[in-house]
Amino acid sequence: MKRFISFGSIEQFRNIVKNIETTARYSGQDENGEPIFDEKIVLPKVIANISEKIHGTNASVCYGECDGFWVQSRKNIINVEEDNADCALKAYAHQEAWMKLIRNLAKSHKVDLNKQIVSLYYEWSGGNIQKKTALAGLDKRAMLFQHFKVSPLEPSLEDEKSAYWLETKIADEWVSAVEADIFNIMNFPTYEIEIDFEAPLLSQNKMIALVENEIEPSSPVGRKFGVEGNIGEGIVVTFMFEGNLYRFKVKGEKHAKRVKKLKVQQPIDTLKEQKKIDYINNYACRTWRLEQIYNEVFDVINGGVGDIKKMGQYLKAFHADVMKEEGDMLLELELESKEVNSLISKVARAYMLSRLDDEVSL
Repeated sequence: MKRFISFGSIEQFRNIVKNIETTARYSGQDENGEPIFDEKIVLPKVIANISEKIHGTNASVCYGECDGFWVQSRKNIINVEEDNADCALKAYAHQEAWMKLIRNLAKSHKVDLNKQIVSLYYEWSGGNIQKKTALAGLDKRAMLFQHFKVSPLEPSLEDEKSAYWLETKIADEWVSAVEADIFNIMNFPTYEIEIDFEAPLLSQNKMIALVENEIEPSSPVGRKFGVEGNIGEGIVVTFMFEGNLYRFKVKGEKHAKRVKKLKVQQPIDTLKEQKKIDYINNYACRTWRLEQIYNEVFDVINGGVGDIKKMGQYLKAFHADVMKEEGDMLLELELESKEVNSLISKVARAYMLSRLDDEVSL
């Protein structure tokens, strides 16, 4: 039976730093079963690959001999009748090309399609999927990611533990099918960076500089397709450590509609108040998140438009994403969600009203 196979989420750098520190310094359990961490262990240095983060919508094609071929959006199995920006329509039209890629990768990596499922994940982009970004104005196309997923045939609670990731590469060649508008992000400009987890902020500064100076001003991928001046969204950074794949994103702000940062109307008397303002501006209410949730709630890529009657739905979805992605920073800043909820709503509401005004004026 066909089943949805999740891509998962791309973490933020600070989460990766914590995960690596925990993994590298874990040295067993005490007599009570509690983990023991050796703080004297020197954290690793890794060489990470950097590719441009294309601004589109996450998609995948999946195949196993038992259940055949199917197409997915980020959250659902889709088909021609229930599609997402014509993604399934195009995938089924080029099913032969997709199947050739899947079978070639399975053969090269010794994946048994009778016992496992291959999922090729990609960014469905171009056309009007995301305006004024890397591939806007070009025909819709699939941009394969660096890694594909191999999952067990039968679903179980252990899916994520038994699933694993392999590179979309055969020998020295990153796979693609250009004639079917299937490209591979690794065939476009990529970068390498050494990340020293003993001093991660040094690497973070370099990655931010790369986004601001190389990616945002004019997408390198867009330029390869002959399009100058389209804004790049950011980067995806991947590396392996102790057999596990780690990936995180670094986004810029230029591609998103600008939203005014919260300003302090009167002098701040307490450190906590300043922390709340900093949390809103630097973490919770980044402009790319405001845009992303708006587009998801109102299905903008499929022609949807905002609706003032659904303000509550937008605010609820936005709050949920903030808590999922930035909840750890609340703990670090010694804040509680109830202390920032009204500020989050204030910024998100202003953004939605601005978008609605823009749509009316088009």
